[in-house]
Amino acid sequence: MIDDQRRVSLVRWTFGLINRLVGTSDIVLIGIAAVLSAHIPAVGYANPLSALQILLLASAQGMIYLAVLTRMQAYRVERYTDRLAASIYMLSGLVPAWMAGFLVLVAFRPETLSAPQWLLAWNALTFCLLLASRQVQATLLRDEARRHLLRRRVVIIGANAVAEHVIRDLSSQAKGETYEIVALFRAESESPGMASVGGVPVSGSLADLRNYAQSNTIDTLVIALPWSARELHGLAEQVSWIAADIIIPFEQKSLNTSFARVMRLGDMPALLLMSRPFKGSQGVLKVVEDYAVASLAIILLTPVMLVVALAIRLESPGPVLFRQQRPGFGTRPFTILKFRTMYVDPQDDATIGTTGPNDRRVTRVGAILRRLSLDELPQILNVLRGEMSIVGPRPYVADMLVGNERYSDLVRDYAERHRVKPGITGYAQAHGLRSYALREEANARKSIEMDLHYMRNWSLWLDIVIMIRTLVVGMAGRNVF
Repeated sequence: MIDDQRRVSLVRWTFGLINRLVGTSDIVLIGIAAVLSAHIPAVGYANPLSALQILLLASAQGMIYLAVLTRMQAYRVERYTDRLAASIYMLSGLVPAWMAGFLVLVAFRPETLSAPQWLLAWNALTFCLLLASRQVQATLLRDEARRHLLRRRVVIIGANAVAEHVIRDLSSQAKGETYEIVALFRAESESPGMASVGGVPVSGSLADLRNYAQSNTIDTLVIALPWSARELHGLAEQVSWIAADIIIPFEQKSLNTSFARVMRLGDMPALLLMSRPFKGSQGVLKVVEDYAVASLAIILLTPVMLVVALAIRLESPGPVLFRQQRPGFGTRPFTILKFRTMYVDPQDDATIGTTGPNDRRVTRVGAILRRLSLDELPQILNVLRGEMSIVGPRPYVADMLVGNERYSDLVRDYAERHRVKPGITGYAQAHGLRSYALREEANARKSIEMDLHYMRNWSLWLDIVIMIRTLVVGMAGRNVF
């Protein structure tokens, strides 16, 4: 039986994300201690350093502390729950940081050490804040262990001996806190009579996997088929749209993998075909970026959107907004919002789109909106609803045609675009590959290549560059209509 439905999530708790959050909190607390030391006199003596000197000294100590703990591998989840070990690690980082700070004061401000009570109070405050934070972190991690937030949700394809081996290995007590097998589906070549494998019920076929992946978060998708299976390569392509680590385990533990790009799945070597996009802190950063930019945009652009809405209403009958179902993150359908730019035609299924600047279906106001890309503004609401990103691959109509062929059939890697949220603008659009340009097969292929390049090389800076290029170049390029 398929487990309870969970909304597909872009952001997932990971060990790396927690470690980065703990490191960030340490630096923030060191800074807070420095600020408080300037306002809380100790034994009648206030901090004699200037604000700039306090900032520089605290920054140096924070960098030394962070470097020492990183070198000692103290930023690991299992370190935080052991309070004694956590205290020892903190002192191991603070002592060299304090010594460095003391030497700096001896060299440049020796007179401040004639009454060192302020420095002792500062150091004690730093230690107490860090110690308190570790107690809170230990409590939160115990709650995490109870709620299994860090368990990787695993889906297996295959009802065979390989799948049974994977299930047995991941279900062992040692791996139980890391992996959670949430569903198992059979491959097309396998018998539908198999009810369960290794105690895990078979939830259906690959068609059922599509429905499951659209409604549930999957961290790891294991293709548990023999390497000799003919359908192995094709199956990897079929599931490429799922935003998960897609893994094919090796059947033999003794296989020499010295020159292969492999990972460990439990105790088994496995080939990692694709990595889940926006893991850990990247996912958090992407979501924060989306909501911050969208919130600012909706505040600044509301007057413009009201004027546009009024112009559309006055020119032709019909709704102000154009609503259409498009495949989004994980191919999950969502309703995209645009300002209506064409006369209402219930028979138009949008598979062909506009035929060019002289398309008679486009209204006069609509032509202006398309030329200035103002028709896309309502998608800010899609971002705030969590359905889209500011930057990402554009969400095309499911059966969009390029020439006489479906866009999704024309390009082999088309489905990979659904591993991330679609965007209002994207890498391809910022470089001129928009709307009318995609009617040409070469441009259509290049657009997908650019989308995949963006997904594999994402950074916050790349998003900023794309947004700037969209405003300067992409919104009014020669291919915009």
